[in-house]
Amino acid sequence: MSIFNRKYKDSVFTDLFGSDRDGKKNFLELYNALSGSNYKLEEVSLVRKVIDQTLYKTFNNDVSWEINGKLIVLVEHQSTVNNNMPFRCLEYVTRIYEGIVPVKQRYAEKVFKIPNPDFYVVYVGNKEQPPEYELRLSDAFYEKDSSKLELIVRVKNCTNPNLLPIAGNCDILKEYCRFLEIVEKNYNRLKPRTSFKKAIEIAMEEGILIDYLDRKSREVINMLCAKYDYKMDIAVKKQEAFEDGQQAKAEESAIAWLNKGMSPEDVAECEDLPLEKVLELQKSINNKA
Repeated sequence: MSIFNRKYKDSVFTDLFGSDRDGKKNFLELYNALSGSNYKLEEVSLVRKVIDQTLYKTFNNDVSWEINGKLIVLVEHQSTVNNNMPFRCLEYVTRIYEGIVPVKQRYAEKVFKIPNPDFYVVYVGNKEQPPEYELRLSDAFYEKDSSKLELIVRVKNCTNPNLLPIAGNCDILKEYCRFLEIVEKNYNRLKPRTSFKKAIEIAMEEGILIDYLDRKSREVINMLCAKYDYKMDIAVKKQEAFEDGQQAKAEESAIAWLNKGMSPEDVAECEDLPLEKVLELQKSINNKA
């Protein structure tokens, strides 16, 4: 079954800092830690922004809140940070704005005000990363010029929450990072649900996310299963793409050898291709001649 058809599309990150009963409070603690601000829950206006998953089909590890007229988009990464994040965030924020601005207002003479956006990648992986750096949409342009379109994503290395501006306000992040460590350490590909259940038990024994895991252990197991299935799907697709690329290169090289007069048998051995495939390529060459 495709992961996109499952009920549990949220990641634990999205649920903990978004959908959950305490998501608003958790998000504010994390945002304070990332930005160095010191907002109090009772002093701010917080509204969750969610994209319709029928339109934006991906495994959801994004959290968006509007806080006092500013739109904050958090994207979690547990492996290598994707350098295409500015473009992904451009797609993402466009869809959010589509949900904010009524269609009729888009053609009105008067400006319809929209919240200022701010983008963060929350890196919680185990590969070495700088404490903080920026990714810019303009880095993807063919040429550096005076183009006015820009989008900046701040990548925050949260592997060690103590490095964040307000370390005292990010206990929830510390617990979340520790929970990820426990899950990874105990993950068993052959018995995923059992290993996730064990990880939850260990985390609770350590005092990690006790209330959250006590309330939602079954949902968390389902979300973890979906996430790890997704990771496996992506890994398989990457391998298939690599193999397809290698196959294409081998066929291009085989055609070059055939055009130079090398025998199909020698080409097949040289490029590690089935003889039948090389003969097909030779036939294609002859048909074009």
